[in-house]
Amino acid sequence: MPQPVKDITIVGGGTSGWLAACYLARVFNERMRAGDLAITVIESPDVGIIGVGESTARPMADLLRILRIPEAEFIRRCNATFKLSGWFANWDVDEDGKPVSWVNPFFSQTDIHGVNPAYMFASYAMRPGGGPTKEGFTEAISVCPAIIRAHKGPRKIGGGDYSSEIPYSYHMDAVELAKILQERGKSLGVKQILDHVEEVRLDDRGFVKELALREHGDHAIEFVIDATGFASIILGKALGEPFEPYDNYLLNDRAAVAQLPHDDPTRIEPTSRATGMDAGWSFRVPLFNRVGSGYIYSSKFVSDDEAVDEFKRYVGPAAKDIEPRIIRMRIGKARRSWVKNCLALGLSSGFVEPLEATAIYSVQTALQWLHNYFPDNDFDPAVVQRYNDLIDGFYDEIIDFITLLFCISNREDTPYWRAVRHEMDVPPRLKENLEVWKRTMPDELDLGSFTFFSPTSYRSALMGKQFYKGRQYAQVSPLGEPVWNEYLKLRRDRTQKLLNVLPDHYQLLRHIRGEGDAPGFSISGSVLSGHGL
Repeated sequence: MPQPVKDITIVGGGTSGWLAACYLARVFNERMRAGDLAITVIESPDVGIIGVGESTARPMADLLRILRIPEAEFIRRCNATFKLSGWFANWDVDEDGKPVSWVNPFFSQTDIHGVNPAYMFASYAMRPGGGPTKEGFTEAISVCPAIIRAHKGPRKIGGGDYSSEIPYSYHMDAVELAKILQERGKSLGVKQILDHVEEVRLDDRGFVKELALREHGDHAIEFVIDATGFASIILGKALGEPFEPYDNYLLNDRAAVAQLPHDDPTRIEPTSRATGMDAGWSFRVPLFNRVGSGYIYSSKFVSDDEAVDEFKRYVGPAAKDIEPRIIRMRIGKARRSWVKNCLALGLSSGFVEPLEATAIYSVQTALQWLHNYFPDNDFDPAVVQRYNDLIDGFYDEIIDFITLLFCISNREDTPYWRAVRHEMDVPPRLKENLEVWKRTMPDELDLGSFTFFSPTSYRSALMGKQFYKGRQYAQVSPLGEPVWNEYLKLRRDRTQKLLNVLPDHYQLLRHIRGEGDAPGFSISGSVLSGHGL
């Protein structure tokens, strides 16, 4: 008779490992307190966290609430700032060859009398060549661009934890977050072992039986979570689960990362920025005390030294005394994230372009699904298969959207961008959708079930990248241009009201941090923690 799993071992600490420990200790809190479940984190004392400041996805606030981490403490300790969107620049050019920019906002569009506003924008606010007649698409349907330009925060001063006037996420120091998670996990009864895993031993069924630790001897395994990063020492090495690369879809395989000082510490943008470069793109993630920055690029088109030189030229004087760290990225996923009694999380499971802040969110989502399909000690193959199917669908969703950002770019000025457009494969579902979207706008029915990237995300990207060419659409004919103009007026009125009541981003952060008039600033920090924008 199958029995409930009573012992969970997490190998690897850092953000993924301690996030798993905290989450599972919270959702199984009654079993932990009753002594019916034990959770142990085994982490090497010599392995650091990959990081420079982390840009997070919209559901991050929900995760912190689940873990009962006070938002003010999180913001203060992680030098966190608010994030209202991702801002893309120089990925495309307009009909005059000038770089264009667009915003992927944190909200879903409201229809106009049942009609998707993207249809009306294309019909009434776009030139025949594809560019906007006045404001861009997300400017027309979202308050985010104006709030970002004004350097405003998302809620009034004095608002409680996790309150907001508009949706938000965070930029934060993932090294400091890992420390908070470690403290929280230990307070919930999670045991920590600092040691090196010398050997992973399997039983005659191929299940993980025990770990041989350098100092603590043999550690028996019932259920193990592999959070060992790109090394994947249990799922990849011990169990031999194949790795499936995405290099037929995505070119970038390197990151040159650095920590920079703020140009003006009192002017902190509430957005992440991704700017097209010669052989990839550069990210900018503003924390309270510094800026996480770097260059994500393809080693097929530029050497590490050339990438660093280009990045320094782009950054300007702020890069004078920095030496960016080069990180090799393994882009792809394990064929199966759950094999027998081992489940991989974070980089051990997979990693896609760090472009849409999906790294921590992927761990959060995987843990929610693990909770839903938590196994007995027989590890029923049907349960394991259902979980793996969900993970496969999640990665397909990420690959589709991120590939979209590259494959329809219209830059032709460097070999890299020409290869992006003409030489890379397009995932089958995206390829089919792009044909459909030449004549219609993205809809939920096109995406099937979606976990993260909604039709709004696709519409914002396609409009921002000028995929549509200012044609009339039959869907808007019953409404007409006056209805569109009224919609714009209402949106502009709402934007102005928010601009009038929302505080300066920096001042809001100062208030939440409980600081006086003379905050200290430093550009100290640790190594790369960032996995996304």
